[in-house]
Amino acid sequence: MTQNPVYKKILIILFAIVILLLVANIVVTKISDKDEQPKNRASLSGIEIDGLFHTALKNYGFADSWIVKKKLKKISGDSLFATYSVSVPKDVPIQMLILEMKNIFWENDITIDAEETSTNKISLLKLVSGNKLKLATEFTYNEELKREFGAISFLVSDLPFEDEDVLIELFKTPELYYAVFIPSAESKKQLNALTKSEKRYAVLLNDDITELDYKLSSNFSEDRILRSLKEIVTVFYSAAFFIVDEKSDLYESKNYAFIQTQLNKRGIVLVSTNKFSTLNSNSLNVDSKFQDFMLSVNKTDEKILLVTADEYLSIVKLVPSYRKIGYKFIYPGDIIIKRQPLE
Repeated sequence: MTQNPVYKKILIILFAIVILLLVANIVVTKISDKDEQPKNRASLSGIEIDGLFHTALKNYGFADSWIVKKKLKKISGDSLFATYSVSVPKDVPIQMLILEMKNIFWENDITIDAEETSTNKISLLKLVSGNKLKLATEFTYNEELKREFGAISFLVSDLPFEDEDVLIELFKTPELYYAVFIPSAESKKQLNALTKSEKRYAVLLNDDITELDYKLSSNFSEDRILRSLKEIVTVFYSAAFFIVDEKSDLYESKNYAFIQTQLNKRGIVLVSTNKFSTLNSNSLNVDSKFQDFMLSVNKTDEKILLVTADEYLSIVKLVPSYRKIGYKFIYPGDIIIKRQPLE
């Protein structure tokens, strides 16, 4: 599908905002840890406040059409730069928007006054600088509005079994992903830790399976293949689904059709790696490759990204900002189920 140029331009702008937001969040976090704002904070002009106000809304993926200039009752002043009526999609708590304003204006002389009108559930926000009202807005929920961004899920391969600290970091992350295990005695040992961390996994069938109990050689007889398959299925019975490497000799061999049939008999979903996206990155460009990938995600897309553990630990810090804009991060299984039958 050819991506709409206007939509792509919007995504590029949002991507730039994501980067700025990440930097801002780091600064805000450091300041917040001190539990006090800087002294001698500078006042801002109406136009400066207006620009940052729009930035806060763009950080949550708000469309320009949701932000409308409007005169508000009982709101006036010589220093008042603008007043707005802002429609809010139901999946964005207004309180989160107010918190975003507080973060953005943390280092400036800005007073944020927010109140909710109980009669019509409209939240009124006033931004004051230098003891003068500069901007005011009404936030109103609109159930018909939707932030239309795509859905992404992660498969994480090449887990460093020899590095316990990295494994713990991977298993403890709250973000959603499935680990990818190649059948081996070492991956079998990690099943218990993965389960305790409430993580799921998929099994990868390829030419790198070397242990005899699990090996699926293209030269094996069907009886020998079946013995290995039974062992794999028995040990890794809780796998969400199985994956086959389309670039492997196994995939090209006559045994592949037999493997498909046997797994299908057991109700096991088998997915080819050509169904997944990859970053093809190196240690210096992981983040930029991920950002390029995110620009390729259309609003109706549901993409599964297959990454290494090193890649995942590098990009996982970017996920919250994309989620804030409106992208959905879900489990790979949620996408795979929708796509059945795949083969």
